[in-house]
Amino acid sequence: MSLKTTDYAGTVEIDSRKVLEVELDRLVDHAIEHALANPGHGILVTRHSQATFTVELSTEVPQGTIAEIDLTSR
Repeated sequence: MSLKTTDYAGTVEIDSRKVLEVELDRLVDHAIEHALANPGHGILVTRHSQATFTVELSTEVPQGTIAEIDLTSR
């Protein structure tokens, strides 16, 4: 699946569940700020591996929505 995204993207690599929750929350909060400044974009969270995630704005995710994709199951 390929979704169109904007210039905003953040990546986090984690080594523990606690770090995962803190860092993902931080990235999503930052993405929300950018989404509010760029109407028409939702937030896409992608899991690339057990330890790597990206958070980015997407025109294909409805505004006000956070969508998740897990690429580890493919």
